[in-house]
Amino acid sequence: MKILSMTTAAIFAGGPGTRLRPVISDRPKVLAPVNGRPFLAYLLDQLLEAGVRRVVLCTGYLGEQVQQIFGDRYGALSLVYSQESEPMGTGGALRLALSLLDSDPVLVMNGDSYCQVDLNAFMRWHKERRAVASLLLTWVSDTGRYGRVVVDEEGVVQNFEEKSCAGGAGLINAGIYLLSREVLQSIPPHTAVSLEREVFPSWIGRGLYGYAGGGSFLDIGTPESYAAAQHFFQHHPVSPSPCRLVILDRDGTINVEKHYLSDPNGVELLPNAAAGIRRMRELGLKVVVVTNQSAIGRGYFDHDTLERIQGRLLALLAAEGATVDRIYVCPHHPDENCACRKPKPGLLEHAAQDFQADLTQAFIIGDKAIDIETGRRVGATTLLVRTGYGAEVAAQGGAGADYVVDDLAEAAAVIERLTRGQGDG
Repeated sequence: MKILSMTTAAIFAGGPGTRLRPVISDRPKVLAPVNGRPFLAYLLDQLLEAGVRRVVLCTGYLGEQVQQIFGDRYGALSLVYSQESEPMGTGGALRLALSLLDSDPVLVMNGDSYCQVDLNAFMRWHKERRAVASLLLTWVSDTGRYGRVVVDEEGVVQNFEEKSCAGGAGLINAGIYLLSREVLQSIPPHTAVSLEREVFPSWIGRGLYGYAGGGSFLDIGTPESYAAAQHFFQHHPVSPSPCRLVILDRDGTINVEKHYLSDPNGVELLPNAAAGIRRMRELGLKVVVVTNQSAIGRGYFDHDTLERIQGRLLALLAAEGATVDRIYVCPHHPDENCACRKPKPGLLEHAAQDFQADLTQAFIIGDKAIDIETGRRVGATTLLVRTGYGAEVAAQGGAGADYVVDDLAEAAAVIERLTRGQGDG
């Protein structure tokens, strides 16, 4: 049973879509058609995939249209409605629906944006931290339109930077939240309140966290971004079937190999790395990184430094339109004989559990013999890249890799041929 099967979700479906009026003037924003389907259907598909069974739709402007189209069932989802008589803001809409929100926490989603994420992993992360509220965050190359969310290395929210102050790559609010009843009950009733501008800032320092686990992000708030929605879902399909994983090594595969890289300013993407990862995501694959970082166990640097290095790597990828779904790290010294250091499969098995994936259907890509050995142990398809140490390994026979390629872009091309040939991907 998925962890979210007992969680109620709420979707804000009351927005009039003022900026979209020139494009869609006869319906609420959540019913804006994308590839012949209402935008709301993509959010409901995402909840179905995560195992959610009950959804409260917080409706407002032309809310009767939403109820007429979707009724009280969507697949296995039970749909109930909370209709506001006047605009109440996101916080006010939730407070109005409080009697219908019968779980703790409640999963809350904006109705005009979509972000790829493992919602069950988000819930586990939230519970591990005993957060009162968690915001899903995602990296974008330019935060200027959205504003920036500043978190520390543990994910504790430190600050919200306004749109006019933010710019460049960084983390933004992706419009998906896990909110405790304590937070919901703190919202004043019968009052127009904004979660983003009023509620969340008041909880800084009181258990408010940000989970930087969001992937590709879309909002349909403007005619320009709405026009991009059709292309987005063609290349980022929502599928209820189990996903396929691409598992990447880090140093020498994504970024330039540097001996015990300890300075975030020293992170440098390899040529074609972002393009390859971007293409893998376009194929509908989940992309994760599994990396041995024994420098922590050796005392060369600490976890805080590692987090800054990973953040820099994600920012560089985001600047080129690429994201990864998760980074898994083994911090142990080789002498500790842990279960997570490659070539042992511990972290791969963790990723397979998180993403409900079959490792025998996964692709393992790296520049070292140890990466290929790890993939062979779990029965995955292995690809050796000639970047990093890969050219040397290839010259010595390739360590038994199924494919030897120049870089991640060529690896993506091989994966595309394989998945297309099998009729999936």
